[in-house]
This record gives sequence, structure tokens and C-alpha cells, in this order.
Amino acid sequence: MELIAINGSPRRDWNTGQLLEKVVEGAKAAGAGARLVHLADLQYTGCVSCFACKRIGGASYGRCAVRDDLTQLLDQCHRADSLVLGTPFYFGTESAFMRAFMERLWFQYFLYSNRKKPLAPTKKSSALIYTMNVPEAKMEEYGKTAIVQRARQIMQFLFGPCELFLSCDTLQFADYSLYDTDLFDVEAKQKRNREVFPKELEAAFELGRRLAS
Repeated sequence: MELIAINGSPRRDWNTGQLLEKVVEGAKAAGAGARLVHLADLQYTGCVSCFACKRIGGASYGRCAVRDDLTQLLDQCHRADSLVLGTPFYFGTESAFMRAFMERLWFQYFLYSNRKKPLAPTKKSSALIYTMNVPEAKMEEYGKTAIVQRARQIMQFLFGPCELFLSCDTLQFADYSLYDTDLFDVEAKQKRNREVFPKELEAAFELGRRLAS
């Protein structure tokens, strides 16, 4: 059993990265092979609309034809038993790193057909992890609920059941006094980080264990 966790945050060891690390730890504890990939370490583009993945009889039918640092990773994701995609929200949607990856991962499997199934491989377990500054109660107001549900819908269409993991009202900085951030209740954020985020890390560990089993 092989699990691949993808970090769409440019910060390797902050909220999203820490949660994904716990997912990987949980999967390994369940006996699976598991690793974390940081998209910020790679050089790649989003989909370039070459449509080679749709060309009947083409060498890249069902697979992305673009050759860059995502080529090997997409092949590994194709063969993996479980995928976990993690990203912060930036201006109401996934990070640019994750959005470009999603385009390349998803579009290669889609067909413009009402008769044929998508070209995704054997069904695999999956999960989406979203981290964000806003409280969960504000997700709808900021349009985040629709984005999350749409991504989950696509993952389920391609790969089967997809778990959703939300970490809201997250801590942005270790020291807020260094930044111009009077919008936030710093004490409340720090309190939440001390009391709630550790429980979310435990939940992420259990998510990894569950996906691996």
C-alpha cells in the first residue's frame, strides 16, 4: 500500500505541512509506504491545453504529455493507492502551486464524453486538507464552502470516496508583532493554536492510518 501526500503550501513546516506530516506518520504506523511531496520544491506549469491526453490513439492518451518536474510525480500518483492533497486558501481558492497540480492531475483523466468513464486508474482512497484563516462558520460567507465541495466532487468522480479535512482560523505567524495584522484577534488565534491545533494533528494522524487501512 502506497500513500502520497502533496503539500500545496510554500511553507514546508507550517499548518498544512504539519498536518500532512501527521497523515504520513499515521499511514506508516498502519504499515503503508508513505511520503510527503512539497510542490514548492518543483518547477512546473499548470495545464497547457495541448489536449494530448485526449487524442485517440496518441502516445499520451489518458496521461499528461507535459514534461517537467510533475511528470514523475503524476506517474507516482497514478500508481499510488492513496492520495492526500493539502493546501491553504489564498484569496478564496487553493494556492497557485496546488491549483496547477490539480489541473494536471485531474484533466488527464477527463473525457469529453457522456458514454465513456474517466481514464483514472483503479479507484484509490483520497483526502483533501484545507487550511485557512477564517473560522469554519465564515466559510460560506467567503465562498470557501463551494470551492471545497467542488474539489471533493471531482476527486470522488475520478477516484472514489474522498475525505475532507478542514483546519480553520489558523495561526499565520509565530510573532504577530512583526507584521501589519490588526485585522486579527491575535490572542484568540494563539489560544486556538495551543488548544485546538494539536487535536487536529492527532486527527490527521488518524486520517493517515485510516486511509492506509
